[in-house]
Amino acid sequence: MRIFKNRGDIYFSKSNKEKSTEQKILIIALAVIIIFTMIFVLALSIKNDFSVRKFFEPENLKVTGQMIADEGQTEELPEVSGKRNFITLVHKDDELLFAALVQVDMDNISYKAAMLKASTEIDGNNLKEIYKSSGAENVKKAVDTYIGTAFDYYISMEASDFEELYNELGSVNYPILNDIKYRENDSPVSYTLKIKSGEQNINGKHFINLARYYLDAENSSSQASELLLAGLSQQLNSENLNRSEQLFRTFVSLSDTNISVRDFSLAGDRLSVIGNDMAARGVYNAQAEYDGNKLTDDSLKKIKGYFVK
Repeated sequence: MRIFKNRGDIYFSKSNKEKSTEQKILIIALAVIIIFTMIFVLALSIKNDFSVRKFFEPENLKVTGQMIADEGQTEELPEVSGKRNFITLVHKDDELLFAALVQVDMDNISYKAAMLKASTEIDGNNLKEIYKSSGAENVKKAVDTYIGTAFDYYISMEASDFEELYNELGSVNYPILNDIKYRENDSPVSYTLKIKSGEQNINGKHFINLARYYLDAENSSSQASELLLAGLSQQLNSENLNRSEQLFRTFVSLSDTNISVRDFSLAGDRLSVIGNDMAARGVYNAQAEYDGNKLTDDSLKKIKGYFVK
C-alpha cells in the first residue's frame, strides 16, 4: 500500500515479508516529527490561553501602551529659574484702594507677597496721590526706587474688573478667625463687609473688602498678605493652567498692564511648573509694618530682602 505519491514514497508491503531497514527508519522519523509538532502546538496553546486572537495579536501593542502610561507617570517638569516681580494696583475710578507686591521665585518655586496701603508715603507723596496724578507706571517706578529693586510688571485694574477676573479664576477657601461686621464711610470709596468666622469661600468682592479691612481698619498687612498668598496658591492650579490662553485674553481685556503676549508666550515653562498641582510651592509673607503711613525702617529692610533679585 502506498501512502505518498512522489519519489521517496513509503510503501507497506501487502505481503508478510519483513520490512526493510530503510522503511523502519523513515517510519520512526515520521513519528518523531508528528510527536514534536503536537508538543509544540500544545505549548503555544497553553501560552496563549487557547485563544486564537491572542496568538495572532502583535505582542508589542500592549507593551507600547504600557510604555506610554509609564512615561506619563515619570514625566519630569521643565527646569526653570529666575525671579519676576509684579505690582498690582486695584482702584475705584481714580481712587487707589491698595497695592499688592508679588514675587514669583522660580529658583525655589515660591511666592512672596506684601500688601501696601494706598496711603503709604514715599518721599513726601503717598501711593494714592502718585496714582491719581501720573498713573500706574509711575507708581511702579516710585516703588522700584523706594524698595531698591526692579518690578518687572505693573497691573492696574478697576475694582469691578478685578472682581470679574478673580471669580473667573475660582473662589478661594480661607479661614476667617472672627465674625466681621464693618462699614467704611470716611473714604471716598465706602464699603460694607459682613462675613462669618470659619472656613469661607472668598470671591473677588470679598477679597477687595477684606484686603482693605485688614490694611486700613486692622492695620495688619500680614493678614492681607496671607489672604493674597492663599489666592495665589489655590488659583494658580492645573485646571486654570489648561485654559491659560483664555484667561490671559480675559486678563488683558480687563487691565492696564505692560505684560505683553510675548511675555506670556515666553513664560510657558514657568507657568507649567507654578501651575502644576503636584509641584511643591512655598509662600513667604513680607509683612509691611507702619509708623503712621510710613513703613518702618526694619519693615522696609525686610521687604527689600524678599523682593531682591
